[in-house]
Amino acid sequence: MTESAVSGGMSALLGFDPLDPGFRLDPYPHYARLREEQPIFRSPLGFWMVTRHRDCSLLLQDPRFGYPEGDAAKATDLFAAGFSSQRNFFIFMNPPDHTRMRDIVRAWLSPRVVRSLRPYVQAAADRLLDEALRREEFDLIGSFAHALPFGVICELLDVPGDDRPMIMRLAQDYLAGIGPAVSVTPEQHQARDEAVAALNDYFRALSARRRAVPGSDVLTHLTQALDGGSMSEDELLGTCILLFVAGHGTTTNLIGNSTLALLRHPEQRARFLAEPKLEGSAIEELLRYDAPTQMSFRVALEDVPLDDDHVVAAGEQVLAVRGAANRDPAVHADPDRLDLGRTDNRHLTFGGGIHVCLGSALGRMQARTALRTLLQRAPALALAGEDLAYQESLMVRGLKALHVSTGPGAVVETER
Repeated sequence: MTESAVSGGMSALLGFDPLDPGFRLDPYPHYARLREEQPIFRSPLGFWMVTRHRDCSLLLQDPRFGYPEGDAAKATDLFAAGFSSQRNFFIFMNPPDHTRMRDIVRAWLSPRVVRSLRPYVQAAADRLLDEALRREEFDLIGSFAHALPFGVICELLDVPGDDRPMIMRLAQDYLAGIGPAVSVTPEQHQARDEAVAALNDYFRALSARRRAVPGSDVLTHLTQALDGGSMSEDELLGTCILLFVAGHGTTTNLIGNSTLALLRHPEQRARFLAEPKLEGSAIEELLRYDAPTQMSFRVALEDVPLDDDHVVAAGEQVLAVRGAANRDPAVHADPDRLDLGRTDNRHLTFGGGIHVCLGSALGRMQARTALRTLLQRAPALALAGEDLAYQESLMVRGLKALHVSTGPGAVVETER
């Protein structure tokens, strides 16, 4: 099948063409058209897509929507290749298993733990920038946005330093293989499956070491839950991989997308630096404006009416386009404008209902620290060109690289 045929086929299936380079660079006009013309869209393949804020909120919060199980999970590979390999991720479980697993993990992502990690995150941000700011130009994603949250997850799991480069490579191979099926090559599919097997072997062995010599880390906690009968080994391994996929990848893209937005809006960047009290609302606005996760899917557990004319039948799947909901003018005034002082910001970036992101506080803290430290230490930071390339993913929005110039006045090294 030719690329144009695949592209046209995807337009018919999704209402827009995710392979279009213009869509990759800026999906929001495409979302706006779909939201206005077909806010409740039914694909010829039998799944639904919703783009209005009210419909996405319903999908995320209504307990009549959940996740597919068994053979039904395989059908999601059309738009989330590799989902069937994620069945041990607790975020894709239904109650009561979801509730049980979430309760096990919750304590390690609590506000208290997030506060305790602030000094580490600040020191790590400064250490990474000490190196990056020595260069006139650098890739912000590879040198900073990727390395910072990766290090945080490694700290939580107490992954030995010598093992971290290998874990980073495996995590990248895994992430590259879970985009829309049409854009995942056979080689990426194989690399993803090999990465899963290698990560499972690694964390199984590391868990055995924690059993012999317990520590004060997440993996020790999970191992004790396993030994106490609260979770299975497959669930332990799935949770370890999930922490890297969700806890690392999402924060990387949040930092990258936010930096790009601020560099393109110098007046908002100036506000961020001049008004520290705006940091909280600024992060919420950056989460809304260019979300690192664009879509969620659910399956109807029973017949669910979306409105008088549209009923999702039990077993049918629905995509909630959160990126479109975050720009819905019915909820957000002047939605295409970046306003760090925006109030009543009801974005859906971290989902909603029982599946609302458990690591949202950790992600917010890392983004605040990263952006503040970066912009304070590099006041003249600028884009080194507009030739941007995004990840080939329907669900995730993130840059492959973000080349920036350091500019004059950069603080190359801090005293610590």
